[in-house]
Amino acid sequence: MTQEMLDRLIGAAPPSTVDLDAVIRRTRRGQRMRRIAASGSAAVAVLAVAVAGVSLNGNEQRTVAVQSPPSPSPSPSPLPSSSPSPSVTAGQRLTPARLRAAVEEATAEQAPGTRWIYMPDVPGEKRDPDGHLKVWENKDPASFEGRSGVTRNGRKGGFYLSLRVAPLYECDGTVPVCEITTTADGLELVHYVDKPGNGWVFYGADVLLPDGKHALRMSAVNYFGGDGSPAVAPVPVFTRDELDRIAATVAADLSQ
Repeated sequence: MTQEMLDRLIGAAPPSTVDLDAVIRRTRRGQRMRRIAASGSAAVAVLAVAVAGVSLNGNEQRTVAVQSPPSPSPSPSPLPSSSPSPSVTAGQRLTPARLRAAVEEATAEQAPGTRWIYMPDVPGEKRDPDGHLKVWENKDPASFEGRSGVTRNGRKGGFYLSLRVAPLYECDGTVPVCEITTTADGLELVHYVDKPGNGWVFYGADVLLPDGKHALRMSAVNYFGGDGSPAVAPVPVFTRDELDRIAATVAADLSQ
């Protein structure tokens, strides 16, 4: 019997119940999942080592210290600056109060009966009380300045004071009277008279202090008020000799 006759007698083989394509797909899917799991585990391990900051080298373990960048150093604060005040005495700093006291004491000694009164400078300014010379300190340039009204024997006028690093008044022939002399203590003194017009008469006395730099300047004028005020008397309240003696006495006091 031939194979062909045998196949016809047996009949066609029953269809297979096994889905080969599905089996193949499941097999390939499992392989992919195992590869993904393996690679994921390796990545987690690497990440853990990196985060911990640990480097493995053979059997040694070394911790890597992570340092923050250093904070910038703060910029140094600028040092305060100020112009030095003129100090003309050994070991004692001059102040407006001390200079005022020296002038008032010298005036009481050399021109008895003089009273210090408020002298206006500009309209509307606050009125200072009578009784004292007004003295203040400037920083730039460093100096002491003062001004006040004075009255005596029924006459009033103005008084001005300055102490700073400056040369003495120069006798250059531009004023009617200007003389260079010395005080009883050997300090150089320049005294002068100026008559700039409008009836004004100014007496001046400049003394060079022992340091050879600071000039003490005093002026007595025959007007009362701010600059440009009209004359209120023929001559200033102080005489020329009185102003010289006041300036010389104050200079000697500051030099002690």
